[in-house]
Amino acid sequence: MKFLHRTVRRITALTLATLAATFCATPTASASTPDEPIGRGEVLDRAWSWIDEQVPYSQTGCHNNQFGCYRPDCSGYVSMAWHLSSSLTTWNLWNVTFDIPADDLQPGDALLRDSGGTDHVALFVRWADAAHTQPVVREEYDFGHVAEEQVWTDGLRGFAPRRYNKLDDLVPYGTIAVKYDSLGGPSSELGRPIRGERDASLGGRFQQFEHGIILWHPDVAYAVYGDILSTFWATDAERRWGFPTMDEADASRAPDGTRGRYQFFERGLFLWSPSTGTHVVHDAIYDAFHAAGHESVLGYPTTDEMDEAGGGKAQRFQKATIHWNRDKGTWITNN
Repeated sequence: MKFLHRTVRRITALTLATLAATFCATPTASASTPDEPIGRGEVLDRAWSWIDEQVPYSQTGCHNNQFGCYRPDCSGYVSMAWHLSSSLTTWNLWNVTFDIPADDLQPGDALLRDSGGTDHVALFVRWADAAHTQPVVREEYDFGHVAEEQVWTDGLRGFAPRRYNKLDDLVPYGTIAVKYDSLGGPSSELGRPIRGERDASLGGRFQQFEHGIILWHPDVAYAVYGDILSTFWATDAERRWGFPTMDEADASRAPDGTRGRYQFFERGLFLWSPSTGTHVVHDAIYDAFHAAGHESVLGYPTTDEMDEAGGGKAQRFQKATIHWNRDKGTWITNN
């Protein structure tokens, strides 16, 4: 069975180019104060400013831009990105950070080393590979070079993953922040953030809020909340249904006057009403449901798809049942 609907957009494969666009926003005015909490988005904006300006490496003087004046070496660069009050050294950075597991590295964290004859620190941006063996970093790293973003193809190189003590992990950033703000921020259906942005399955990212999540896949993000989110989570989430292709919206009125909500995902339509709860319509049964006029004709689904004798499937709606088997295809019977 194949799910077909022209309004369901197939999101393109994950690429470094689209990820880079997500983390390379145009620098904005600083929202934090020195040595105080700072969000990951602001850290990335500040770090990008030196890459954009091609600031050359030096261990003397300072580079001055809208984010202040900082020594243009590796630790001065990270000090600037974190909005510290002065340019620390690699040794001093241990005092304002704490150790984290490598698999919890997030944009704006650091990779730090001051042993083995090489003192250096770089700002972590993302992983270049699905196996999380090649970090993408932003760094000032040697004379004759400028601040740049690059991939460490040889892994972490013995560097310690570290997180700045004052980094505010809950502040939304990137495409998720744009979506959250467009919905009304804390006053929206989602409420306030309760978890920082993290990896979702299948190359996505998500952030959890008091009453829902925003789920991102290059390069769009949509909110999922309420009973639709509960059903999504209970049925293996994006691993089964793919990513949302729209925000939740009002559905049509059923023949008995029922009104509900709907949300399309890559591989299914989630339909909810107060009297029927949430059920997913997908594949060939969805095609028949769509051709028959959706909930305005058949009503809302009252069951999930069920097995029928002979290897077929069926799903009940308020006014009818849609059946499917491999030999006959789909047909509709009245309830």
